[in-house]
Amino acid sequence: MNKQTTIDLLIAAREFVGFLERDGQPDEQFYRNTQKALAKLYLAGLSFEQIELEYSVSPIDDYSSKKTELSKNNLDQISNLGKRCFYWEVFDPAYDKENEPTQGWLVDDFCDIYNDLKLELYKIEKVKTNESIEDALWQLHFGFNVHWGIHCINASRALFFVLNN
Repeated sequence: MNKQTTIDLLIAAREFVGFLERDGQPDEQFYRNTQKALAKLYLAGLSFEQIELEYSVSPIDDYSSKKTELSKNNLDQISNLGKRCFYWEVFDPAYDKENEPTQGWLVDDFCDIYNDLKLELYKIEKVKTNESIEDALWQLHFGFNVHWGIHCINASRALFFVLNN
């Protein structure tokens, strides 16, 4: 928890989550601030080091009920983009076979990033056991590499074009 890369990731995660939970921001300010928060979050994720596991058991607490509760937060400002919150992407640009474009959705990107981060922050800040903290840090690293990091890139790219075209 005392490594600078861990501190940086937790700060970036809290900042991103905070932008999505804060009501009353003018749309343009919200989009610009969120774009900066995504960039900071992605950079922190790139630098975040995998932790060595000390505990062989998963935390006992059932976090699955939290995920549903956490997904109900206000994402109206993203939806205010209307059709502009949809974008096209190639799912895996490194794949050399035929790769059809797929449609992405900023609302889905933001919800997935938010849920992944919020759940792990909950384990760290509310549960506070050694096991839950270790699990949360491990999940943050794993999630960056296989889930929320991808959504972060996609949302950043889509927001860039929404804000600059």
